[in-house]
Amino acid sequence: MKSTLNISSGINAEYGGNKKQLFGELESAVPVNTFLYLAKLFARNKQHIIDLATGVDLPEGAVTVRILHILANVTGLWEHYTRITHNTPFLECVVKVLNEINSQQPIKFDQPKEEVTPDGSFAIRREIIRIITNMSCNNKAHQDKVRVLGGVHTILNHCVVDKQNPYLPQWSIVAIRMLTDNNQENQDIIRSLQSTGIVQDKEMEKLGIEVLKMDGEKPRAAAVHPTD
Repeated sequence: MKSTLNISSGINAEYGGNKKQLFGELESAVPVNTFLYLAKLFARNKQHIIDLATGVDLPEGAVTVRILHILANVTGLWEHYTRITHNTPFLECVVKVLNEINSQQPIKFDQPKEEVTPDGSFAIRREIIRIITNMSCNNKAHQDKVRVLGGVHTILNHCVVDKQNPYLPQWSIVAIRMLTDNNQENQDIIRSLQSTGIVQDKEMEKLGIEVLKMDGEKPRAAAVHPTD
């Protein structure tokens, strides 16, 4: 008579019925330590990420984008991976990296195709902004931290209407919405911006956001007018 392998019995015998020891938070199939390790890799290789996002052509660029994509997805699972979604040092590192990328290579409005930064560079910015968005959702301490680090202004600079990279401004707009949600200080930053004109956008209007022309330039910032 053939014997069968009872996986559940094996787990119970090894871990005393406590699956959480094996799988991590909320019995996830992937332990949270896996993603904490990826977060440490991000911090350890931040200059490498900055180089990739500012146009340096490195062979491991595609892998870097995929790792950032994983971190962006995981930080959106608030209940499952609280040890990373509430990890303030990681958020600080991410915001500082985005600030440095923006400092070295500011986003320009509707660049000619021959001058457009490689897609991978925009993908890195997009995934970083997704991480900030997720980690700031319903988290006043993280919203404040992003403001203190200057991240609100940096993200505003990514709210550029660019047909060649549509997802970057879309995520930036969502990020501003999350950062200003029930946060008067962050809303005040937006309102303090001096505008010389307003360009309407239906998608932004749905979020209570208006795109502004800053200092006579083409549209490159967004103002939030929270709805009730």
